[in-house]
Amino acid sequence: MTLEEGLELIEHYKKGLKKFLETLPEQSVQLGSEMINALTLNSKNEISNLESIEKALKRPAKYESGLSE
Repeated sequence: MTLEEGLELIEHYKKGLKKFLETLPEQSVQLGSEMINALTLNSKNEISNLESIEKALKRPAKYESGLSE
């Protein structure tokens, strides 16, 4: 997988999580407010983690690892 493919995959996953967050309030009757709050917090944390991974991947490497594929 190339860097570009990995970043695209992360972007699609983030979009999916954001869409999930948009539709989550509609599920409140079935899930209850505590579950909604937990799922919202977890999804926001996951988006934050993905953004950190994206930032790290986009940062130029400071050194070469010497490992080959």
